[in-house]
Amino acid sequence: MFDLKGKSAFITGASRGIGRSVATCLAQAGADVALVGRDMAALDETLAAVKGAGKRALALKADVTGAESVEAAVAAACNEFGKIDILVCNAGVQKLKPFLEMGPQDWRGLIATNLEGAIVTMQSVGKRMVAQKSGVILAMASIYSFVGAPGNTIYCMTKGGLLQLSRALAVEWARYNVRVNAICPGWIETDLTKPYMQDQKVIDAGLRQIPARRFGKPEDIGPLAVYLASDEASFVTGQAYVIDGGQIAH
Repeated sequence: MFDLKGKSAFITGASRGIGRSVATCLAQAGADVALVGRDMAALDETLAAVKGAGKRALALKADVTGAESVEAAVAAACNEFGKIDILVCNAGVQKLKPFLEMGPQDWRGLIATNLEGAIVTMQSVGKRMVAQKSGVILAMASIYSFVGAPGNTIYCMTKGGLLQLSRALAVEWARYNVRVNAICPGWIETDLTKPYMQDQKVIDAGLRQIPARRFGKPEDIGPLAVYLASDEASFVTGQAYVIDGGQIAH
């Protein structure tokens, strides 16, 4: 197990799914964790899981589409823990819709959360990491940062932008000892993938694309986040790590 004792993490989209898995794994590795999301009831469930690991945890209601909301949450986490060593930008939304049927409200919503939300959060936490000359940022991108998918055009665009944002920041902030990497999950069983899981034909077709012949679980993501957040990954920055059961290699 990689050791994160003495470190504190700030995780957006921590209410459920991948965010909850990452939060729990970071806590089990020794980190204190600030859990950020819009659903306090779900955040409280994550809070219980994190506290079960014996670490300090804080649940903060915030919306990444609002800069003031994010800054208030970051300030609260810093006040509680003294600093933020690890940022996980996990907040994300998806809208399954053909491109020609997408309206401004559709694409603006995706961009506001998936891309602008990450920018706002990285700026707020990043300025503190730059000042303390240390930090790790993990952007939760997607295999759709690399490939396209019908009905997911704008989602793919936002995830591609998030990947490039992480790479560019890795270069810009390396001099400050701030590392930035992207985790790119494939088909993970979460609320975001539920729209795909209603049709057995879609499920069967999806499994045929995955050499591992199964869909991923949120628990498949957390251990990689722990490694990337640890000192053992001190020379790792600007990279994209795909966890997809071999899907895009197929």
